[in-house]
Amino acid sequence: MKIIKCLTDDARSTYKKMAEEAGVSEATIKNRIDKLMEEGIIKKFTIVMDYHKLGRAIKAFIGLKVQPAKLSSIVKDIEKNPDVHVLYRTSGDVDLLIEVIFEQMEDLNAFLEKELALDGILGTVVTIVIGPYKRCPWTGL
Repeated sequence: MKIIKCLTDDARSTYKKMAEEAGVSEATIKNRIDKLMEEGIIKKFTIVMDYHKLGRAIKAFIGLKVQPAKLSSIVKDIEKNPDVHVLYRTSGDVDLLIEVIFEQMEDLNAFLEKELALDGILGTVVTIVIGPYKRCPWTGL
């Protein structure tokens, strides 16, 4: 878990630095990372962007109630949109939960009115994020 913690904190961390922190050799670190990748535990190394610095500070979660027969086609339409960062199938009051990030409220409104004007969407519940208590490690929001 020390290796995963090191990589989560800084995916560019060197084998030497991780070895020092874990108290093992660099070769051990390399072998363990290779094994984690082979087993699919580590899927890829990526970046974390600061969306605030990109001017995209409006984050919202949108719950959708959908007709079951239309679920698949709705998912296919929504997942194509670059403003959709996460799309979950859920249980409970909504069937899908979308995480979106926009530059302005007008962009969110346009998404709701245009992109979600799909046949089979029965209702929406929009929750706008006011501020984080703990930031998402992937989006920084």
